[in-house]
Amino acid sequence: MNKNRMLRWLVDPEPPGLGIDIRSDEISLVRLSDKRRPPEIDLSFVAPLAAGLLHFHMLEPNIVDEEGFSKAVENALLRAGLGGRKRVALSIPDHLARIAVMELPDPPRSSAELVEFLKFRMKKSLPFDVERARVAFERLPGEVPTFLTGVMHEAVVSQYEDVFTRLGFQVGLVVPASVSLLQLLRPLARRELAPGADYFFVNAEREYFSVSLVRDGDLPALTRTLGLSAQDGVARIYSEEDLLQELIPTAIYYREKLEGRSLARVYYRSLRPDLVHLREILEEQFEVPSEPFNLAKAIPVARNLGLDAEAADAVAAAAGAARGRAA
Repeated sequence: MNKNRMLRWLVDPEPPGLGIDIRSDEISLVRLSDKRRPPEIDLSFVAPLAAGLLHFHMLEPNIVDEEGFSKAVENALLRAGLGGRKRVALSIPDHLARIAVMELPDPPRSSAELVEFLKFRMKKSLPFDVERARVAFERLPGEVPTFLTGVMHEAVVSQYEDVFTRLGFQVGLVVPASVSLLQLLRPLARRELAPGADYFFVNAEREYFSVSLVRDGDLPALTRTLGLSAQDGVARIYSEEDLLQELIPTAIYYREKLEGRSLARVYYRSLRPDLVHLREILEEQFEVPSEPFNLAKAIPVARNLGLDAEAADAVAAAAGAARGRAA
C-alpha cells in the first residue's frame, strides 16, 4: 500500500458503494445498489465486535488485536455476502480526528502545497507531530476560499487501511462519523429549511457525542466532540448532565460570539436510547425545533429492506461513507 496516499475525504469521483462504520462493540455495513439512479441502500448489516479488539485513541494505533479484528471483519463481510466487493469507505469515531474550518484568502494552487499549508496552519492545535498527520480537505462554497479540514494520525489511519487491504479491499475514503452523517444531512437540510438558515447536528454515539454547526444552509462552521476518558480500562459513559454541560456553552457561543440569528433547527442522531430527554434538552437550549435524523429521507432505501428507526440509526454513518461525496 502507498503510505503517501492521501486520506481521500469527500473527493472520490464516484461513491465507494460500500460503507463500514467502526464502533467499539460493533461494525455496521451498508451497500448501495449500482443498478439504480440515484443509488439506494439495498443491503445493511450489523455485526458485534468482541471486547478488547479496539481501543480508540487519537495518538496511537487503535487495533489491539489485529488478528481478532481482521477475522471479525472478514466474517461480517462474508455473512453479508460482500466478500467480492473491492472498494470500501470507512467511518471511524469523531474523536480520532481534528476537524477545523479555515479561510485561506490566497491558497496555494497545487494540492500538495495546499496540504503543507494546512498542516502549518493546524500545527499548534495538534497533539502530535504534524509530520505524522494525514490531512484531508473539502473546498466549501463561497467567495473567500474556505476549507473543511480533517487531520488524523498516520498510525491510526494506516492500521485500519492495512487490515482491509489484507482482506482484498481498497480503502478509498476514511471519514469521521459525524462528517459521514453530515454528507447525508446537508442536502436534506437544504430541501427542508429556508435558504441561508443555520442548523446544528448532534451525533450522540454510545461513548461520545459531537455537536456540529452548519451556517448559511451549507457551510460547516464548527464541530465539538466530547469523548470521555477510560477508567480502569473501561470507557466512561456520558450522562445527560455531561451532554448539557457541552450544549450550554455551544448555544451561548453561537448567539454571542457568532452573533447567530438564523438558527432554524437541531437535527440529532442517537445511539443512546437511555437519553430519554434528548429532544427536550436540545429544544430548551437552542430554542428551536429539533428532530431525529431520518435516513430514509436522506437516501433511498430498498422497499424490501425493512429498516426501522433504530436499525437505520445504527447504519447511518456507514451509509454516509458509502455515499461518498454528497449530492
